[in-house]
Amino acid sequence: MLTKDEFVADMKARIDAWNAEIDVLQAKAHEIKEDAKVKYEEHLVALRATRAEGEKRLEEMQAATESNWEQLKAETERAWDAFKDSFNTFKSHYK
Repeated sequence: MLTKDEFVADMKARIDAWNAEIDVLQAKAHEIKEDAKVKYEEHLVALRATRAEGEKRLEEMQAATESNWEQLKAETERAWDAFKDSFNTFKSHYK
């Protein structure tokens, strides 16, 4: 079981990894044909919004008290799983 500080550090590392992956995808956008570019950009916007939600949750985790951090942890894990699924679907679609 991770402590609050360990979990926060793990989430920070995940967000940093998201940022790097999104940057790679953004660079790849230049290679996409015009007709697919709009959809690609829409997906990037959605990924950025999800990343922003992850950053917000990280801030909430950092400010959490011992009494509510377990609940926030569970919510954050669900959000992470949803982002990961969305991100992997996006990546596989545009390979």
